Parts: sequence; C-alpha cells; structure tokens
Amino acid sequence: MQVGLDLSFRNRSFSGIGAYSTSLAMALQAIDDLEIVPIAPGPSKILKRFGVRAERFAWEWAGSGLTSRRQGIDLLHMPFMAVPILAGVPVIATVHDVIPYVLPAYRQSWAMRLNLAVARRRLRSAAAIITPSQHARTDVIDVLGIPADRIHVIAEAAGAAFHPSPDPEAGRAIRAKYQLGDRYIFNVGGFDERKNLPLLCRAFAALLPLLPFSVDLIIAGAPHSTNPNVFPPLEPVIAELGIADRIRLPGRISETDKIALLQHAAIYVSPSRYEGFGLTFLEAMACGAPVIGLRRTSIPEVVGEAGILVEPEVESLAQAMRALITQPTKRPHFIGTY
Repeated sequence: MQVGLDLSFRNRSFSGIGAYSTSLAMALQAIDDLEIVPIAPGPSKILKRFGVRAERFAWEWAGSGLTSRRQGIDLLHMPFMAVPILAGVPVIATVHDVIPYVLPAYRQSWAMRLNLAVARRRLRSAAAIITPSQHARTDVIDVLGIPADRIHVIAEAAGAAFHPSPDPEAGRAIRAKYQLGDRYIFNVGGFDERKNLPLLCRAFAALLPLLPFSVDLIIAGAPHSTNPNVFPPLEPVIAELGIADRIRLPGRISETDKIALLQHAAIYVSPSRYEGFGLTFLEAMACGAPVIGLRRTSIPEVVGEAGILVEPEVESLAQAMRALITQPTKRPHFIGTY
C-alpha cells in the first residue's frame, strides 16, 4: 500500500507537529508492507505574494489533495487538523487538540476563524481521525461533532533519546552552561497563555522562603509572535515578584540541551491549563525527572501515578514543589521506569 504522508510541517522550526510528522514518517517507513510517499508543497511565486497564511491555507485545503492525486497513492495521512478536497482517496487526519475552538484568545484573527470554519466542515469527511488522548477524543466528539466510531486514540511517545543520565559530569556541564545552581526546576513547552507561566513564577516565588537551600527556575522557549493576547509577556510578572536573579529565560534551546536539562532537573513543572496530550511530561518522566502538573484535560492520562497533580493555585503548586525538593523519598516510585 502506498500511503501519502503530509510533511509540510517538517522544516518548520520549533513545531510540535513537525517533530510528530518526522517521527511518524520514520516509524511508518519501518513497516514492510507500506510505502510512504512524502507529500509537501513546492515553491509558488504567486502564493508567496499573499503571505505565509495564504500559502498554508491553499496547501492544506487544495494543494495537498491535488498532489495526492498526481502521486497515485492509496491513502493520505494528514498529521494535523486538515482534510483536503479533491484528494480522491481516503484521508486520515490527526487532531492533536481543539484549543482554538475552546479558548477564544487563539481564534481572534479573521484568518484563523476562516481556517477553523473550513476545518470543522472538512473533518466530517475524513475516513478516520486520530487523537493522542481520550480527553482529546472526547473534545473532538463534543466540540466538532465527529461520530465516536471514527475517532481512534493513538498515544504519543517519548523518543529513544529521552532516558535517565547517570553521568554527574553531564549534570555539572548543563548547570554551568545555563548558570544554574545545584538544584533547579525546569519548564519547557511554550509561552502561550494556556501554559500558565505566571502561575509557575508566583508559586516559585512562594516556594523560595520555604526552602533551606537555593534553587533556580529555568523556563526555556520563546513566544511565537508578539500577540500579547496569546503570548502575554512574562518579564513584568518576574519583575513584580522580585525574583529575576533566580529565574533563567534562555530562549529557544537545542533538543540536546533540553534532554540534558530534563535529565538533571530536581523537578519538571508545567501548570498548563490545556493539553491535547502533554508530551513534555512524558519526556520528563522518561528522563527520570519528577513531574508536577495540573489536574486538567489530558494531563492526568499522561502523568497518572508517576507524578503529582494539583489544582491551579499558587499555594498548592508551591507546596507540591517543596515536597519533592525537600523530601526526595516522597517522589513517586514509578519515576525513571519509562
């Protein structure tokens, strides 16, 4: 069977869908009775005049389908929320989450609202839909009105590079690189408003006077745009709390450094309010880091009993961090076994 796989996100820097698509392609190519045919847009001088959004819209809803027809494939897999017209073959789409449908800040532009309206209509014609969690499946049923029997849950996985490190020298090196003390709390995964980073900073500020030793907080990554509604600036919150000397904001980091920081973190903390899956929790656990998250959306599915789940409150989050840092024996015994 020839399976067309849309890889249009593959070369987009810091794209979660890009990483997902690339890993998916590698896994599918290892199956003997499948032939994976990459589908991706070519250069278009005409569409470039209308901007990146117009290019993506044209590709997702028309170009990918026409390209599939020319390739003569048997099945098309779109690893994101799109089902093109004119594909001429069954289409499987992956819906990672329905965030822009349920959180207003993510659909303020007319271009996004148009794209979401088309997606909602076109997804009904998909032969099947993949979601990464049971929670995401329920959202697709409730929000998008897709029949339950056409939705299949296929959980994501941490890559083989995510594993504990027994090398203390590697820990010293990564702490020195980012000017961190012996103990640090790590967060990575996004600066958009649902990630709740102000809550993390406020809980960290509440934690500091409770500890008999020093600890740092490093938040890696960067906003994808200057839109303050989706990416509210974090620096004013840090300045208000007076903890700038204890927080590191290194910007985007390499995958190698991300893994090293996970491997040697005292805790991985993400107070995200909404996740279709929450892959960074799984990556942290695979690296042996204790994790703390909110009891919200898909996060309990991913973390289970291998971490601590709290309500989105400063005191609850601060006390959970204090418990894991000061009493290592309280760390869930499942940690490090993934």
